[in-house]
Amino acid sequence: MVKNTGGNKSKRQGRKYVNAPQQRSVRYIKEEGEVYAIVTKLFGGSNCEVMCMDGKVRLCVIRNKFRGRDKRDNTISPNVWVLVGIRDWEARIGKPQKCDLLEVYSDGDREKIKSSGGADISRLIAAVEEPSQDGAKCHIDFVDNNALEYEAEIENEIKEDAGGKEDAGGNDDDGSGCSDDDIIDIDEI
Repeated sequence: MVKNTGGNKSKRQGRKYVNAPQQRSVRYIKEEGEVYAIVTKLFGGSNCEVMCMDGKVRLCVIRNKFRGRDKRDNTISPNVWVLVGIRDWEARIGKPQKCDLLEVYSDGDREKIKSSGGADISRLIAAVEEPSQDGAKCHIDFVDNNALEYEAEIENEIKEDAGGKEDAGGNDDDGSGCSDDDIIDIDEI
């Protein structure tokens, strides 16, 4: 058979990276040293900061499997659950311990992990909920220096208005301050 040597080069390479969609199963903790974690910060290059289920913050190294062309199904962003392998053979003094990224979980996978109940993931669930409550715990008050004076003036005006209405209680006045002569009929204009 004759080899097709002519034509467009890009058409020949077009199917090089096409893979059939795979239905992958959820990977649970299998070995010692594997823990679930949540991504808290993304650093430049192949590093990110993760909060592990044991409560420690570690520096996660993103392997090449999760970078570049193959990252469509496993994009790494803050508040994404991941499975990491702790580097217990590496001693780092004064710096956060390193770990390697093993798996990135989607939202559906996260729910399966929560329902399985195989590990203590309460710290991860709390870490996800903290940023939403962070605004309520801010403890920053934007107050004008004269705010107390303004509040006192407003309260005095309210008291004066309430006192004036009680004195004029015998009138049929509706409180608008207008008499029948002041009412303007639009049709007469």
